Amino acid sequence: MLKYVPYYAKHQYNLYNREPKTDITNRCNITHYTVTIDNQGNCFLCHCDGWLPISVGHIMDFNCLEDVWQNDISRTIQKDIDDKKFTWCSVDQCGIRNGWVWREFYFVSINTDESCNLRCPSCRIGLIKKDKGPEYEKKVKWTTHIIKLLEKFEKPCHVVMSGNGDPLASRVYRPFVLNMNPRKNLSFQFKTNGLLMKKLLPKSQILPRITEYSISIDAGDSDTYEKVRLGASWEQLIDNLDWLKDIAPKYFASVRLNYCFQNANFHSVVAFADLCKQYNFRGEVRMIENWGTFKNFDNENVLNVKHSNHKLAVKELQKVASQSHIDVWGEAVKFINQ
Repeated sequence: MLKYVPYYAKHQYNLYNREPKTDITNRCNITHYTVTIDNQGNCFLCHCDGWLPISVGHIMDFNCLEDVWQNDISRTIQKDIDDKKFTWCSVDQCGIRNGWVWREFYFVSINTDESCNLRCPSCRIGLIKKDKGPEYEKKVKWTTHIIKLLEKFEKPCHVVMSGNGDPLASRVYRPFVLNMNPRKNLSFQFKTNGLLMKKLLPKSQILPRITEYSISIDAGDSDTYEKVRLGASWEQLIDNLDWLKDIAPKYFASVRLNYCFQNANFHSVVAFADLCKQYNFRGEVRMIENWGTFKNFDNENVLNVKHSNHKLAVKELQKVASQSHIDVWGEAVKFINQ
């Protein structure tokens, strides 16, 4: 399977054990219902391409969405997981050790453009903005093709935008967001930094079809927020959260605020939990992952037992882990009951 790992995904592939597992009894059907399309147009059968970084083909190779789950590479991966081997899966990140990972509907995650109005160090080295030139035109072509595939797809499908950029800041996605008139079988999750929701979403026909908002904020106070979310304004974030607090119930949408737990922000996680409670939003905490954006990742990975701030960070994490509106996921879970 290594030959189907794109060259740029070798780093993620090598981060985790890619051998058959023998100690997992839980089941997962994600690879039968999920496709994540990355910024090179490659398709992966997990909601996080870094957890299962094996490409089953390029999105332009598929004439209908159903074909994504039915080629030989897909069937090999599906059988391995159905047999509970999880050979190529990042099982310590995805939650399979904690319970079944199960889906009753199709799930399409569109990540063809990594453009964002922020430059958070946990995600990228600098600002990424694509709004002209050959690469921009190529990504527009891919996104237009995805829209056509979705327009032909008749089964219940949840569309996620976007796992590696911001769907509202991206010039590639903006025509999709502002002009698409979605079919009734489609629902949407927006993964966003939240800063442009109030400005753009009222203009979109997608707004009533958004059932989930997943908003990365990584802090509970203004100083920490503007340190880890480079280019962002705390005042603008709060203005957008205030708007969303009124809009989300109108369309029966859930809201989750996300927290990437790291050395630069572990001291703010209690304030983050308080903010979630204030808005009646759920909060999700995950430990930082190494996407190759830091010169020295060990300095940022505060949950590493060798880190000088490890004990302090664990105490802060434990303060929020027991709160009913906060979910702690991935490897961070093992530190809760220490």
